[in-house]
Amino acid sequence: MRRRRAIPWGARPPGFPAGKGVRVVVVDSGVNPRHSHVGGSVDGAGIYRGEDGEVHRGPDYRDTSGHGTAIAAVIRHVAPKADLFALKIFNGALVTTPDVLEGALSYALQAGARVVNLSLGMEAAPNAPSLRALCRDAARAGIILVASERNGAKGASVPASYDEVIGVKGDGRLGEDTLVYCPWGPCECLASPWPRSLPGLRRERNFRGNSFAAARVSGTIACLLEESPDADLDTLRGMLREQYGRESGISRSKMRQCFESSSHFRESIRGE
Repeated sequence: MRRRRAIPWGARPPGFPAGKGVRVVVVDSGVNPRHSHVGGSVDGAGIYRGEDGEVHRGPDYRDTSGHGTAIAAVIRHVAPKADLFALKIFNGALVTTPDVLEGALSYALQAGARVVNLSLGMEAAPNAPSLRALCRDAARAGIILVASERNGAKGASVPASYDEVIGVKGDGRLGEDTLVYCPWGPCECLASPWPRSLPGLRRERNFRGNSFAAARVSGTIACLLEESPDADLDTLRGMLREQYGRESGISRSKMRQCFESSSHFRESIRGE
């Protein structure tokens, strides 16, 4: 049977899933809730390392780079009824440290997250075992973690490569409403690496990268969870396989080509 690959995208008829009742935590550079592509209420907090070297939480989640807002805009377009919550870990340069990311994940577990979007990645870090432990805790608590592969990564990218995380990579040849699930690939999901377009700005001058593929997957998962609110990670993976698996018409060899070529989409996110 041919399976559908189109994800929810934009306006939809009443009764169609839109992420209602699902809290999606966006761990990024913050969110501008007044942006026209975001719209609606967005709460949040800032996670940062203080002068004392310790990780703290504060009320400021204003986005000064625009990256987190662009991520939230994609999620909102896929899941317009989702409850967005911003955790700001980036300031200016899109770079952070493992302890700040760990602090954000720890707080996300307390903030009612059902989905956590991690549009970031770093090389496998042997000195960050608590990051893996937090991902395990999240999975046990029923929280779905979605992470983009590090752009241009030549080795394992974390947390996207963890078993407890749904890893995502972008491919520019996929349509903006296309998701392909490939559990045998280096990342489970492929999706478009482009953000939503902005009037007067050429697409090539906007953000792009694996980050925006991850946002599409997070929004899609929010819609799936609206329909199946008790689904755990294994159940959700089965749903993704059923609706967006490679049996949908793209051959295994073709998908391997997609994975091999998608690494040329790069951006500044590191998280190291």
